[in-house]
Amino acid sequence: MDEKDAPVDLIVVGAGIGGLCAAKTYLELAPGSNVIILEARKTLGGVWAEENLYEGLKTNNLYGTYEYSDYYMDPKIYDVKEGWHIPGRVMYDYLTDYARHFDILRCIHYLTTVDEIEKLQDGWLLRTNYANGNGSMEKTYRSKKLIMCHGLASRPNPVNLPGHQNFDRPVFNHGALRQQGEALANDPNVKSVTVVGASKIGYDAVYMFATHGKKVDWVVRKSGGGPVWMSSPWVKLGPWTVMLEHVACMRFFTWFSPCIWGCYDGFGWIRGFLARTRIGRWLTDNLWEKMRFDVVDFNGYRKEEQLKHLEPFESLFWSARVGILNYASDPHDLLRSGQVTLHKTDITLSPNGTITHDDNTTHQTDAVIQITGWQLTPTITWSPPGIDASIGIPSKTYTPSELDFWASLDARADAHILRQFPRLAHPPARKLPFTQPITPMRLYRGIAPPGLTATGDRSLCFLKMVHCTSNLILAETQALWTFAYLSGNLAINEADVYWHTALTSRFGGWRYPWGFSRWYPEFVYDAVPYADMLLGDLGVRRHRKGGWWNWREWFEGYTVHDYRGIRGDGNGDG
Repeated sequence: MDEKDAPVDLIVVGAGIGGLCAAKTYLELAPGSNVIILEARKTLGGVWAEENLYEGLKTNNLYGTYEYSDYYMDPKIYDVKEGWHIPGRVMYDYLTDYARHFDILRCIHYLTTVDEIEKLQDGWLLRTNYANGNGSMEKTYRSKKLIMCHGLASRPNPVNLPGHQNFDRPVFNHGALRQQGEALANDPNVKSVTVVGASKIGYDAVYMFATHGKKVDWVVRKSGGGPVWMSSPWVKLGPWTVMLEHVACMRFFTWFSPCIWGCYDGFGWIRGFLARTRIGRWLTDNLWEKMRFDVVDFNGYRKEEQLKHLEPFESLFWSARVGILNYASDPHDLLRSGQVTLHKTDITLSPNGTITHDDNTTHQTDAVIQITGWQLTPTITWSPPGIDASIGIPSKTYTPSELDFWASLDARADAHILRQFPRLAHPPARKLPFTQPITPMRLYRGIAPPGLTATGDRSLCFLKMVHCTSNLILAETQALWTFAYLSGNLAINEADVYWHTALTSRFGGWRYPWGFSRWYPEFVYDAVPYADMLLGDLGVRRHRKGGWWNWREWFEGYTVHDYRGIRGDGNGDG
């Protein structure tokens, strides 16, 4: 495509779950539109792209809750069963079949990396780099509308362990688990591996190496953020055993999670009682502490010496860092057997495969893998210069006046949030030891650029730029909202855009200080009221299990299947 060519109707950047859903929704509601999807990888799927499928990768979600509402993951076709976590290979095959079924494959331009995006008077100009077998070439694209679905977890941070530059054994970050990790796991000459970090990917790496017979030294750094909460996929809720993802999406349970958009679910009076009365806060605190200690007890953190350093530093209430034990066997048994040894220490890498602990003890290793987290600084340059604040992307280039503008709004938002939710005024004394040299992502409704929206420009949206466990609910509701927004069919009070953007941006930092919510939206227990908010904007029915006073509406967990047909729903709140 040449810069002088007529613009296409829509470009979607990213062919993961969100990008495929956005393109499919747009084409369904505006048939005949010229849509292009730009994908940097050689396969679609985002997290589930074929080149990302390291051994043992599975969904946290159980079968039946991680599929599009209008495309059934048929167990006669895919290697899945009731009660199973979905293998990564199945997810890749399923997403490929989804794209084929809805005729999206023809839209995808693979191996195309977006380097720069320029705002034009009548749309957007994208300068890209296309990699093929003969090298690479620059290509440009023009579009009237643009949807960014490039994800939050696409570029790992580099290894930063002291001494890694001179270490004479393989050392790499979690981004290389598929290639280097699997090669090491299957190399008979590799006897021992050191894994640094106890996020969900850290658990995956430890499990992969240990089940291949390697001796694993697992390091939880004192100076790091500590382990994540790891739960069974089934949890106790009173006398019942319930699927965890159903609990997280059960209206009754969401009322116990302070939420700035919780009022959109129609049960604000219950939320107000729980958040702003002494007995309500007592009930809330006790529920969360009960869940915390159930997880601690189930995993044996305080019963067994080998496991004690896997208990997270912070309470479950304050954390969005949650994973599921989705393995064929209990990974904690690998510590009990001595196959894996856990160390709570800071380390330095030295020649000859030596790892030195902060107490000067050492261990030997044949390789080191560090779970480094994800880079949040954008790799795409947006122009003209100075547009970052209007778009709302993380940035290092805000002007002093822009910083002052947001600082004032943020202060007002903070005061409002703490009046609504007094419990959040007392966060953990210990702080997550991570910083980012950028401003936070600021998007209206977690989707739309605030500066453009406030001035009537409806040409750009960001999808799935939220860390959330309910990915398919998020993808389908955001995709429908985005179509209405880009089509000019969404009523927005432009005078309130900045205020609501500030509330969304600031709320996460107060609600989940043990997460990354200071920089981008993040929630675990708030997906249903978030979907309520988006559907309310659209005039689409929010209560989808029989209405306000139906017991299912209160106590049955929502899944993506409850949102089937939202594109054809009429107005109303039944």
